[in-house]
Amino acid sequence: MSIQDFDERGIPSRAGLLGICERGVALATAAGADQAELVVDWEREQEASLQKNDLDQVRTSEETTIGVRVLVGGRPGFATTNRADALAEAVAEAVAVARTAPVDPLAVFAQPGEALPDAPDAIDDEVVGLTPADLAALAMGELRRVRALDPRLTIDSGAISSDLSGRAIASSTGIRAAWRCSGASGYLMGMAAEGDEVGSFAYDGDSVRRWADLPQALEVALQRFVDGATGALGATAGRSFRGAVVLPPATFAELLIHPLLGMLSAHEVRLGRSPLADKVGTAVAVPGLQLRAGGAGLPTHPMAPFDREGVARQARNIVENGVLKGFFYDAKEAAAAGRAPTGDAGGSADAPPRCAAGAVSVAPGTVSQAALVAAGPAVVVTRWSGAADPVSGDFSGVVKGGFLIEDGVQRPIRETTIAGNVWTALGAISALSRERQTFYGTARYPWARVDDISITAG
Repeated sequence: MSIQDFDERGIPSRAGLLGICERGVALATAAGADQAELVVDWEREQEASLQKNDLDQVRTSEETTIGVRVLVGGRPGFATTNRADALAEAVAEAVAVARTAPVDPLAVFAQPGEALPDAPDAIDDEVVGLTPADLAALAMGELRRVRALDPRLTIDSGAISSDLSGRAIASSTGIRAAWRCSGASGYLMGMAAEGDEVGSFAYDGDSVRRWADLPQALEVALQRFVDGATGALGATAGRSFRGAVVLPPATFAELLIHPLLGMLSAHEVRLGRSPLADKVGTAVAVPGLQLRAGGAGLPTHPMAPFDREGVARQARNIVENGVLKGFFYDAKEAAAAGRAPTGDAGGSADAPPRCAAGAVSVAPGTVSQAALVAAGPAVVVTRWSGAADPVSGDFSGVVKGGFLIEDGVQRPIRETTIAGNVWTALGAISALSRERQTFYGTARYPWARVDDISITAG
């Protein structure tokens, strides 16, 4: 890598990152490209990892990824490199790819539109000053603290990490944008064992922008880890019935929200793969469900104010009171639909952009988590291993480390199969919790109770 312009903290400046992009655009147009777009992602990461109840290794890495997109006679080309001094070669490769590609009438680049907000970099000086020894000390401290909570716990893997990153984008259409940030994160994965009994795997962690916020975030996340790992011990047989499941935020996201988000891509709509294609303005979920695209990030965890194409991110409701309001559009899909992009081009510099919201949240409900979990009969789907067909919506899988709530008592149960349909289940949500969990700063979800699910005890 060769980035010449660094600030006093050793981080590539916005001007330095943009300089690479602008040089690439000039090289591409000189090589015969009708249009060109350059994206640079830079990251420096430090990590102290854990394995088998001990410190494993401490590593430091730095990487630059440069993505080159061009259009030649309506033909798209893309290439990538991790060396700024190999920019000319990457540009030549992208142009060569474009010359042999078929014409794509929808291959367009974003145009400068709404002015980007003047968002300051989200860099925490404490993160900048961290050393590998700092990370190792926190990792070992968290390991000792968690294991002291319950000696039955075994930590299979985990890590504490910090990162500094920057992104810049420039195009021949006039797009110019750059932003930098810092972050710190941690996680643990493991299980609990008692005698010959081994519980279900548990995993939890969190990510923050400021180092000072990480200890509290980890305390909450790792308590969830402890509860999940130890709560699965002593499991007995469940029972089969058709009824309610209680989905903690992570399972709610995996089972229902992620399939919904995937089918809200305008790309899936255009290709006829989304069952939501003709549903704008109609109910796709219960009236209490509100799904919001978070724009430039959730509170306390800002993101770049622009998307993968340099378009301003938009905060808006995608599902409001259960009614579908629209889809996620990048420049290509917006052009196909005859509308403006929504700032939802996702991805990194190593691939062309795709439709994906940067941050999402589901609005809280009206009942407490405790009340939602207490009402039985129901199965708490702590973890789920299965598959869902995003087109038909049909899903089936095994509940891992789950609980049966019955007669006011919650008890761990052995592996139990649940089956249903995503699109039906979104309309069968009977309660959402007031409490919500934030996932690595980019998503926030409540607990959910969903009725009319097939439950089969193993």
